[in-house]
Amino acid sequence: MYSVRLLVLGSILRKGISHGYGVYSDITSWRAETWTSVKPGSIYHALEKLELQGMTEAVDSRDNIKLGPSRTEYAVTLQGKDEFESLLESALLCSDIQLFSAGIAFMEMISREKVISLLNGRCASLNESAHFLKALPTEAFPSDPSKHPELLGIWVSYLENQAAYTQKIVDHIQSGKYSFKKGENE
Repeated sequence: MYSVRLLVLGSILRKGISHGYGVYSDITSWRAETWTSVKPGSIYHALEKLELQGMTEAVDSRDNIKLGPSRTEYAVTLQGKDEFESLLESALLCSDIQLFSAGIAFMEMISREKVISLLNGRCASLNESAHFLKALPTEAFPSDPSKHPELLGIWVSYLENQAAYTQKIVDHIQSGKYSFKKGENE
């Protein structure tokens, strides 16, 4: 659910104001269903919940050309902007690949320094988890799955790979790749 909220808020923030179909079109054109758990129905559900929670507000449609019923357009409130930044920061720290992917999609919407700091924190956490798993006991003939060397090997490899790729992203950002929201030191 967090990734859907992040995607919906991010889509609206990128445009300033957007209607439900515009948000849906953005997210599906990004093929977000391939790198997150977002489903088409969850987009409209998230829009409704975000409005009920005061994260977005309905504004009158500026589309006077459209024949037929007017459509509701949404803008992100100050509370919604805070929620977006909180979700984005959490996503960039997260070990869950789908939520992390949603965070990467919007990382340029906060400062370069903040992104580097968050990604360095993610690297440290991933490496710490891999180190912990390597220390767990294994058995040649495991009495339970938690002692299966291959199961632990899968997770250690996954965590180490994620840490290495996250470091690669940090290196790209530090080399000046991508344009970010201006921070305090820029």
